[in-house]
Amino acid sequence: MPLLLPASEPVEVDVSVPNDSNPIGAGVITDGNTGDWLRSESIESEASDGMSLTPEPAYDWMKEASSYYQQNADGSPTPLDPPTLPLDDQVDSYFRASATSPDPNHYHHYGNPSSEKVWRWTPLPDHLLWHSYLAGLHESRISSAIFGDTDENGYWDATLGGRVGLLRYGSSDNHKNGEGWQWDVEGAVMVRLDIVEQEDVESMDFRFGTLITTRQGEWGAKFGYFHISSHVGDEYMIRNPLFERINYVTESLILGGSYHPNDRVRVYGESALAVKRSGGAKRWQFQTGLEYIARPATLTSGSPFTALNVDLRQAVDFDPGFTVQTGWQWEGFQSGRRVRTGLQYHNGPTPQFEFFMEDEHHLGIGLWYDY
Repeated sequence: MPLLLPASEPVEVDVSVPNDSNPIGAGVITDGNTGDWLRSESIESEASDGMSLTPEPAYDWMKEASSYYQQNADGSPTPLDPPTLPLDDQVDSYFRASATSPDPNHYHHYGNPSSEKVWRWTPLPDHLLWHSYLAGLHESRISSAIFGDTDENGYWDATLGGRVGLLRYGSSDNHKNGEGWQWDVEGAVMVRLDIVEQEDVESMDFRFGTLITTRQGEWGAKFGYFHISSHVGDEYMIRNPLFERINYVTESLILGGSYHPNDRVRVYGESALAVKRSGGAKRWQFQTGLEYIARPATLTSGSPFTALNVDLRQAVDFDPGFTVQTGWQWEGFQSGRRVRTGLQYHNGPTPQFEFFMEDEHHLGIGLWYDY
């Protein structure tokens, strides 16, 4: 409550909590007639006539407010900018929040209404709204995997490709909480080398396509078109002159969806309809999978990951192809791109469509760069 001091001019000491007229709170002395600010000091200070104030002990609002306000020459307060942590402290704070909260600041805001973010047109966005499946063997990425199968063969599968955004209408936030609609293009070549046969080229699949992707909170979706064409290597044809090459080609429309219950897990599924096909390819292909990536302890430490992908194609009577990958990953803090290394296990139809009727059962190691 206000206390009035006997003085030559009416003086009022406001010991109330901060409000619009007194943002600092206790210890502000004003002119009792005009309400103008005279000075700011602690409750325990003495008035000009020597009279000492001894109110009930109260929270030191002046000490608290000093972090947010400075006093001008005329006695009025000016808000201070909030303190800024050094970069290293910001990084440490980020990971401390990530380790204790499922929704840490500046990390992933699943479920926030899209209306809280400003949507705008962004040409050539830096980030993607939809990321490649970790254990998908026919995704556009850069990768290298060496493995052996149950027939004592050794192979080296390498993929050279990528995916980029051309245009986005949505928020321009970082990759963790960006939302909106985006137009992407992708392309890659998946090559298989025979390690036993002096690394001869066995076969290769070419892929290119374009996608419209979207992300809204926990949900994501994509729709688009992609082309697949398969080819056999020259060295393989020389070693196997009686081999009859097939012209496996698909021109497909694709529709997919994903759900992110939190920032570490993704569940996805997609279907592809081949509107044009040849070489034994048939109309339908389905994929589904589950991914888990642990939260890193520090910015550079990386974290473990595990991913499962199941591929079902009508061309092989929907015989499922199971692929499991597990290992360690490092993720770009701003870009969202990821480098992984670990083990790869596959059981089912081969991902090299020139030999699509063959089954494989292999285990190996790999290095992957994901978009």
